[in-house]
Formats: sequence, structure tokens, C-alpha cells
Amino acid sequence: MAQKRSIAEMSPVMSLLPGPLAALFDDAEVTGIMVDGPERISVERQGKVQDTSLRFDSNDEIKAAIRGLLKAAGVQIDEGRSVCEAQLGDHSRLLAVLSPAAINGHSLIIRKWSANPVTWEKLLEYRALTPPVRDLIQSALNAHVNILVAGGSASGKITMTNRIVELIPPDERVVSVEQTHEFQFNHPRAVFLEAGAAAHVSMDDLLMAGSRMRPDWLVVGELAGAEAARCMQLFSGGHSGITALHADSLENALARLEAMCRMARLGLEPEDIRAMIASGLRLVLYQEYLASTGSRKVTHISELRGMINGRYMLQPLMRYDPLKDEFEMTGARPGWE
Repeated sequence: MAQKRSIAEMSPVMSLLPGPLAALFDDAEVTGIMVDGPERISVERQGKVQDTSLRFDSNDEIKAAIRGLLKAAGVQIDEGRSVCEAQLGDHSRLLAVLSPAAINGHSLIIRKWSANPVTWEKLLEYRALTPPVRDLIQSALNAHVNILVAGGSASGKITMTNRIVELIPPDERVVSVEQTHEFQFNHPRAVFLEAGAAAHVSMDDLLMAGSRMRPDWLVVGELAGAEAARCMQLFSGGHSGITALHADSLENALARLEAMCRMARLGLEPEDIRAMIASGLRLVLYQEYLASTGSRKVTHISELRGMINGRYMLQPLMRYDPLKDEFEMTGARPGWE
């Protein structure tokens, strides 16, 4: 697989952007750029969307910018295609939705790859969690407990997953499997695998390959479809693993995971899928973006202790009280200690 280009090497790509977008991309506080037709260019700063005074002169100018970026990334726009995705040279991600599918005009989303990812020190400083919460996660990793990190949009679940992986002992081998490369973690024995369009391999097949690469830990990118079934099969079959998914509550995360597993059409009954999930996961962590304060917090941690009468047995271990701004340990002792 070709080596990714550095930020410095991607300057020809950025030179294809109109000046205003290039300036926004260079702004270290901007984590995302959103173009919704010629009249609106917005950015994301500290998790909040802010409009700018910048504008495009026409819809054609937006399409020219999209076409240039995609071409530099090796992607051609098919005239009959309305949605295009690409990964830029520094791992930033681009999504374009073209008119007439985009009613307000061509839309362009750029999710910037952070050159300075949030560290554990910053997470503790921002009170995304506390040292006792981190110690709980560390104890789960030491016991090779499988972990699911769930959360809504902009909740920081991938950032949290990155930091959790960095708690894995340095002598253990980590194999990361993703559809599109998003993870930014430093681990001396990490191997990164990416499916993506260029690799011509499915997530299902890549997960199987990753499981045969002698991993002490399989770290799976955000689950979004039928690949969840293969992930749970591997996790329940003895592989230690960490993964993430989008959900609006801790309980909803398990329900969504079931729905994704059904998409694989393995012929399993609902109770069999639930049993596989209960066997494959042990620690479920839920992360939230709190709009009232603009902060991100780990708000719930529970231990999945199997099934009873067809229902998940969830033992709360920690919950965050927003009124007190306190992370409260429930006093329940994790089953792996």
C-alpha cells in the first residue's frame, strides 16, 4: 500500500482550493469546513458550527473546487454521480453532494485531520473524565476486557477510542481495521489496515485478515453496517477488541449493534445475535457532547454481564451528574477484578 503523503506534500492539493477555504483549512482552531451552496460557508470550532462571512461567486465555482480536490485525491467525478468521497493527502476527509441532489447548491464537507490530537492530559484538564474513570478503563484493558465506545455526533468517541488504545501495554500487538482511516493513536506495536475503495477489499474480509495477524488487540473503526456481525463474531470468539459506534444512549448502542448484525443476514435468530453481543462485549462506555457547556464528557460506563430472560444485564459502574458536574462511581465492583 502506498505511503500516505505528509501535510507539506499535500500543498498542491490545497492550492486547488479558493483562497478563503485554504485560509480556513490553515486555521488550527477549525476542525471542519462546510460549504452549503454559494451563500454559506461555515466552520466547526470547539464542536460548534459557526457561519463565516465568506461566499462563493457561483455554484460552478464550488464544483470546480470539488473537482480539483477529487482529482488530486485520484477520484473522478462521474456526471451521473451525486455523492463523492475522498481522503486527502494528510488523511483529512472530503464529502461532496452535488446538485440537483443538494438543493441549496453543491455541498462540500472537509473534516480536517488533527495535527495535534487531544492527549490524556488535555482530556483530564477539560474534565472529559477523571483519573478514577481512566483507572477503571485501564483495569479493563489489563484484564483484556472488550470495549465498546458509543456516542452521538461530535461527542468525541473516536478521540476517546484513540486514547484508550494508548493505554494498551506497549509490548502487546495492536491491529487496527477501518473502512476509512480515522484513528490517531500512538502505540509502538500498531498495524493499521484500511478497506476503502482503493484497497478493493471489504471490511468483512479485512477483519478476517486482521484477526490472523496475531493481534493481542483488534481495534475496529466505527461500525456502520453488516461488518458489525463479523466484528462481534471475532470478539465473542476470543479476540480482545475495542470498537465504536454512533448512538444516542448506552442502551441504544446495543440496539443499533443488533440491527447492524442483522444486516449481515447470517440466519441467526434475534436471541442468538444478542447472545453473541453479550459474549463479545464487556465494557460499554457512552460519550456525550453537552451543548449547554460546549464540553464532551464520558457520561455512562456499564459492564455487560451477559443475558437474563433475553435481555442484557447492564451493571452501571459510573455515571456523570451534570447538575453537580461530578463523575460518580456506583460502587459496583467490575466482574473482571
